[in-house]
Amino acid sequence: MASVDLYDGQLLTIKDHIIHLRQWLREQQPILNSLDTDEFLLRFLRVTDFRIAHAKERLIRFWQYRTENLQWLTNRDLLKSPLMCEISQLAYCLQLPKATKDKHLIFLMRMGRYNPTRYTFDDVTRYAFAVTDILNSQPAAQLYGFIIVLDFTGIRMQHISQFTLDRIRRYTDCWEKMYPIHLRQIHVYNYPTCLSPLFYFFRMFYRGEFHDRIYFHSRSSDDSMRKSLHMYIDPSLLPVEYGGQLGSVESEMNQSFRQWIQERNDSMILLEQYGVDLEHITELLTNVRKEYNL
Repeated sequence: MASVDLYDGQLLTIKDHIIHLRQWLREQQPILNSLDTDEFLLRFLRVTDFRIAHAKERLIRFWQYRTENLQWLTNRDLLKSPLMCEISQLAYCLQLPKATKDKHLIFLMRMGRYNPTRYTFDDVTRYAFAVTDILNSQPAAQLYGFIIVLDFTGIRMQHISQFTLDRIRRYTDCWEKMYPIHLRQIHVYNYPTCLSPLFYFFRMFYRGEFHDRIYFHSRSSDDSMRKSLHMYIDPSLLPVEYGGQLGSVESEMNQSFRQWIQERNDSMILLEQYGVDLEHITELLTNVRKEYNL
């Protein structure tokens, strides 16, 4: 097995990293309770290029944001929850069938797809994070990352009234800081001008590398928006709704995706039994930084 890092002067293999990380997690109990399978720990090692200190920090943050946002990260059974089953039929969010030439996965979220008099923002967000928990298990997600398309087609004032600044901040923090994945690009598509102040706040709040990955395709003619999106994503990878060459999102694409995530439902639900004592987050992070002189 290839060697990938040094720890206390010793050359470590991938297996060594996993064993070390698992032992460290067990030493943090009961403050930090985490899943510790090889596959799960490898997610955090991959996304941090096998730097153990950074993998530990990412693990702490992962469980911190999950524990802080239980309203979005519990009660999400995709097979037994009538609410989750209903939302899954809307094609609210799904991974598109093909990756880019750089192997980036494409995740489509149709923000205006749900009826806001029947479902709340928290309802659809619970579904979106259930899906994301499953997508994150793919090695390609950790190695190559995601391009996200946020489609605001169909958005109404009833939707917008649910987008409070606190919800948007928490939502963005979870996407940016919780998941051990690389966000390569975020495309905001067909958004109404009334949301411009919100996006301005969003970009001011998240400066730096994350800020530079966001691209806006404003509401104008369908043709110009699609051409703008095609500058970044090849039409061969997009559904027909976006001027692409794939089938419709409403067709077998979503049905196949629903079946795929339902087959992985149990692994997603398993995450709901873990968490961290939020009163000790600073202590956990400080200990890691001291150990590695960060």
